[in-house]
Amino acid sequence: MNPRPLGRDRNFVFFWGTQTFSVLGDSFSVIAFPLLMLEATGSLVQMGLLTSVMAAGSLSMGLVGGAIVDRFDRRRLLIACDVARLLLFAAVPVCWAIEPQVWLLFVVAGVASVFGQLFQITYITAVPNIVGRERVAEANSKLQATASLASIGGPALAGLVAASFGVTAAIAIDAATFGISALGLLAVRLPRVAPDAASAGRSGLGRDLRTGFVTGARFLWRHPALRVLTVFLTITTFVTFGLTDVLIYQVRHGLGQSENVVGYVMAAAGAGTCVAAILSARLRRKLGFGACWLGAMTLCGGAAAVLALSRDVLVIGAAVFAFWFGLMLAAVCSMSLRQLVTPDALLGRVTAAFWTIHYSLAPLGAAVLTAAADRFGASGPLLAVAVVYVAVVGVAVFTPIRDRNPEDHHLA
Repeated sequence: MNPRPLGRDRNFVFFWGTQTFSVLGDSFSVIAFPLLMLEATGSLVQMGLLTSVMAAGSLSMGLVGGAIVDRFDRRRLLIACDVARLLLFAAVPVCWAIEPQVWLLFVVAGVASVFGQLFQITYITAVPNIVGRERVAEANSKLQATASLASIGGPALAGLVAASFGVTAAIAIDAATFGISALGLLAVRLPRVAPDAASAGRSGLGRDLRTGFVTGARFLWRHPALRVLTVFLTITTFVTFGLTDVLIYQVRHGLGQSENVVGYVMAAAGAGTCVAAILSARLRRKLGFGACWLGAMTLCGGAAAVLALSRDVLVIGAAVFAFWFGLMLAAVCSMSLRQLVTPDALLGRVTAAFWTIHYSLAPLGAAVLTAAADRFGASGPLLAVAVVYVAVVGVAVFTPIRDRNPEDHHLA
């Protein structure tokens, strides 16, 4: 008997809708927080520092978040994270209406990133519980496609709202989207996963909080494909995490364009992720994992080179589309692979360990990239990003991730 199509599965549809609103809020934050920092300080270095604080918050939760997700009700965790971000982001426009406080941006961004990371870990682990492992790739494609649609309109709408009503109005809308997401999650049925035998018992949580990262990292290391993926994505994330700040600064100050144009350029990133998400399951089936992932990384390298050399807004927009297309295609392939090969009782810890490791250098990378762009201009740092991506592809063709089905590899 064929399972009900995902588009007609009520439980999945509610989950699908809540993620769209959650990503819409995240896409507002991508534009609104750097713009508010730039408006308040006029400093690209401060923008990079804010991005680094957000990355550090995500890393701190990554160390323990997997153990929390593998032990507690995942639906309640998702709702709690949305409510926390609603309250945090709402504090910014309220405070700004009284008196602007730059320090508050660092506090809100840092703490919200902690809850954002816990939400993302929980979300990844929830997908197989809702749709079953045999439909994980299809579900990821649908979820990422509509999330990407939200990220197309989000930056453009955030730029329009910021230009018309002020940046704090965009952050207020950001807060509201998390409230809508939390309400939608109340209608989602999500089974609670029993912890594995090694974690059972009242003392299991404390042990998992201490050792959960090590458990997840050990699983990643033992799987040949996940091991090299983790290494390569750690390298590329180092040079990519501050890229949005550099692009915003380049378009806004280097090219003298308005907030609206910044929003449109970043909406091109959303368009690229949307198209990649829609095509990812089909491309994965037709071409296999290796061709998809290596091709995506190659596309990122070429697009970064164009960003480094062009000063035409339309060309930059096209390159942004291509770069984020490659990022999303590689990300969906990587995420689906982890979900397929990881036992459900370990999925939270493996996901958290993966993200913690590959984001470990992100705060430093954002600071280095934005500082270099501030001092030397954007072209040199962007060209360095292109070189790194091409070098990763050159090495990766000699590793297990070149295979069509790396999920068939056994643990070492």
